[in-house]
Amino acid sequence: MKSIQTLVNTGSIVGAMQGNGSSRQLSEMDVAIVDSVFAKLRVLFPVGAPKDDVESLHKAEWVKTLAVQGVSSRDQVQMGLTRARREQGDRQFWPTPRQFALWCQPTAYDYGLPDLDSAYREAKRHYHNVAGHKWSHDVVGLAVRQCGTWLFATGIEKDVLTMFTRQYEILCRKYGNGELVDVELPKALPTRATRRIEPAEGKALVAKFRRQLGLRSANDE
Repeated sequence: MKSIQTLVNTGSIVGAMQGNGSSRQLSEMDVAIVDSVFAKLRVLFPVGAPKDDVESLHKAEWVKTLAVQGVSSRDQVQMGLTRARREQGDRQFWPTPRQFALWCQPTAYDYGLPDLDSAYREAKRHYHNVAGHKWSHDVVGLAVRQCGTWLFATGIEKDVLTMFTRQYEILCRKYGNGELVDVELPKALPTRATRRIEPAEGKALVAKFRRQLGLRSANDE
């Protein structure tokens, strides 16, 4: 059975080569961390765990996925394991490397912000009064502004949730990284900027949002 290092260096896995054409060299710490993660996950999620004869191949793929997703420290991996234990519930099936990478990323709760479900419910209730409502956190109101109140008023629920989720997660990361210090919502837009949107223009805006989010409409069938 080939080692993780051999598989990565020979380019035997998808994405094994970096953009500059050079192989990614794994440290002993990389290998030790992935070995430890696999050992713990086997206990938490016994169904569908990689077989011994292909385990190295799976570990190599995990290394590449974690790197691409920006997981590069022991603290992040420990966060992933903690969330795996917390969110396991009745789940028994082995997670994908991308799922584990998502567990390794801080959530809104970790930043002291409302969780996504709470933020979305608040956004749905008060999107029509962005400037006047006292938001649970300014980041929630800012995410509503980023989406646009028109989308909340007329968009399909799935589209609205997808767009809000995207904007809220981006803003949460920026806030956690210190890029949104002392967030304060802009004042209400001046009256002269307000105008009625015609139905045809509204449909075009929705179509644009759907294309940006990679969603298909009934007309695309």
